[in-house]
Amino acid sequence: MSRGNWSAKDMREARELDVLRSENEVLPLWLREQQSRFAEWVRENEGQWDFSPQSLDRLEAVVRTRFRREDDFNGHDGEAFLQVAAWYLGEVHNRCRGTQWQVHPGAKGHYRWKSYPFVIPPWERLDDYEDADGIDYDARPIVDPLGSLRLILPEPYERLEPGRTLRSELDAYEPGDDRAGDG
Repeated sequence: MSRGNWSAKDMREARELDVLRSENEVLPLWLREQQSRFAEWVRENEGQWDFSPQSLDRLEAVVRTRFRREDDFNGHDGEAFLQVAAWYLGEVHNRCRGTQWQVHPGAKGHYRWKSYPFVIPPWERLDDYEDADGIDYDARPIVDPLGSLRLILPEPYERLEPGRTLRSELDAYEPGDDRAGDG
């Protein structure tokens, strides 16, 4: 569905939401916190951390070493290891696929995040994506990095989504592709 099919009100509301998710007081706090932790995270997780697509294979291995099952992951999503890992994953998307960080406007707090940031193509690329069902006006793929880390765990997801990798999510930004998550 192209912008031409939107009512003026729909277009205005969608744009306002996009701005609210991009420009709020919570997002820069979270981004700065993760960026400031990154050097220590790298020391603890040796390897090549150059924000390349190939580095996502290493990220996946590091996460899978620490967490085997979803039950192991639960309750740790607010901890520095996973928060920095999620930030790193999102930054690879931003640098390699031109996405940007956003967070839902209701998110608040500093250490107890109500809603975690996600990456999405910028508003200017809105017309690059169409919802195959014609339901959503905004069909840009949204990737929730923390959710992606959870989904690559060997158990039980391995049986549900064979072949899913962190690197394969980068393919979701091809125009017209709806393989990414919906945040």
